[in-house]
Amino acid sequence: MSSTNSREQKLLLFLSKNQDYVTSEDLTEILSVSKKTVYRLIKKINDEYVEDPLIVSEKGRGYKLDHEKFINYQKSNKKYKENQFSTNERRKRIMEELLLSSPKPLNIYQLFSNYYVGDSVIFNDEQIMSEELKKYNLVLERKNRTLAILGEEVNIRKAIKDSIEIFNIIDIDDLKSNQELNFNKYDVLFILDQLRIIEKELEITIPYPYNVNIFSHLYILLSRSRKIPALLFTDKITNEEMENMKRDANLYQVAKVTVNNTEKYLNNNLPDIEIYFLYQYLVSSRMQGSLAKTSNFSPKVIQVTKVYIEEMSIKLGIDIESQSIFIDLANHIKPMLNRLEHKIRVKNSLLNQIKVTYEEIFLEVTNVSKFVSEKFSLPVINDDENGFITLYFAKIIETSQYQRPIKTLIMCTTGIGTSELLRAKVAKKFPEIEIVDVIASRNMQLFKEKYGDVELILSTVHIEDNRPIPYLLVSAMFTIDDQKRLQKKIEEIYHGR
Repeated sequence: MSSTNSREQKLLLFLSKNQDYVTSEDLTEILSVSKKTVYRLIKKINDEYVEDPLIVSEKGRGYKLDHEKFINYQKSNKKYKENQFSTNERRKRIMEELLLSSPKPLNIYQLFSNYYVGDSVIFNDEQIMSEELKKYNLVLERKNRTLAILGEEVNIRKAIKDSIEIFNIIDIDDLKSNQELNFNKYDVLFILDQLRIIEKELEITIPYPYNVNIFSHLYILLSRSRKIPALLFTDKITNEEMENMKRDANLYQVAKVTVNNTEKYLNNNLPDIEIYFLYQYLVSSRMQGSLAKTSNFSPKVIQVTKVYIEEMSIKLGIDIESQSIFIDLANHIKPMLNRLEHKIRVKNSLLNQIKVTYEEIFLEVTNVSKFVSEKFSLPVINDDENGFITLYFAKIIETSQYQRPIKTLIMCTTGIGTSELLRAKVAKKFPEIEIVDVIASRNMQLFKEKYGDVELILSTVHIEDNRPIPYLLVSAMFTIDDQKRLQKKIEEIYHGR
């Protein structure tokens, strides 16, 4: 993704979270660009949206997203436009066809016939695809005017899943009815049935995005099996892997039954390695139900979970009680370690929003993940995983334990009457405010001695004295404008804790 596209996405995400107008100054700070660049980005987005502007502006107030149009814009951007292939799209489609047929060689000119390109473009595409495939330890072989992708089946499947981007945005509940997804409807129904059987047998629910991962795996299995004979699958399961899998009796049995059902559906035998492939996805999935909540964690899971909690406590400057987060986080860490071991990647569709909403927490989690990888000799923990882990700590930050009430003092000329009215209105509108007292402004010195732990002063009169703590001048009627300014002040105090 280009830096411009990345900025556009970040701009849209930020505006989508704000119901009110946002100033250009705020946007320059968020995007780390000049005002001119902000204007250009907004103009580009609005020019690309064929109807009225997607981002509206008002002099003196700033910019605001038209949320209804934005929803339609997101939907239209996902629609597939036939016969309009960019250079990248062409290469992806060619590579997808080669991967699905691997190791079977395909004629070069038949592969490229629909794209009307010359030999020099084909040669350039080959070089780029070859470099891309190296990331998966796969080789693109050219022989007698044919191309073939060679390598281990597990790496081929991984490359297929990564190359078919639709697997990253599908919604399981939407699969039956959404015609735009262009899936084989019979395969979809069969796989959804298998997912239901798996959940029923294990008495669990497999939540998003783990259910999508299993769906993708089974759909690729069906596609691969129709393209090439099973005897060309060279991967073998070791005795040790087989024994480890069989010890996990529940998941092994379910994986075996699902593969047997797939053989009947295809009317074709599948190698034993398929049971192990599916088992890897099951053991790497987060589950909800009887198998989901457990305190029977391996020593490694316990150690990794404790390191995350201890390190994040230090980095966030809060004392996280282990019991408040340990079980939930360990139940995530357990399948995550399996994903790392089996090189399974779960796409986090909320990653960009997590990065914007919880930027500081995400950066700290990323740093802790690097430390965890080194300490326990694990593969690199990617951003998708870091995004999931971020949410566990964001939840802790946003709970009442850490968002403790803000001790607030209400002050007016006399300390009675108008300030009591203000007390009632503030208490009703803002439960996160704890009003410790109502005093007269002339008693400012008394406040300094008696209320040392106060974090905010709400006053109906201007205070000339140097204030050691946040202060907000409000009307006794506590208008909507007062309420908005107080909400902003509350967020500033929480952020500064």
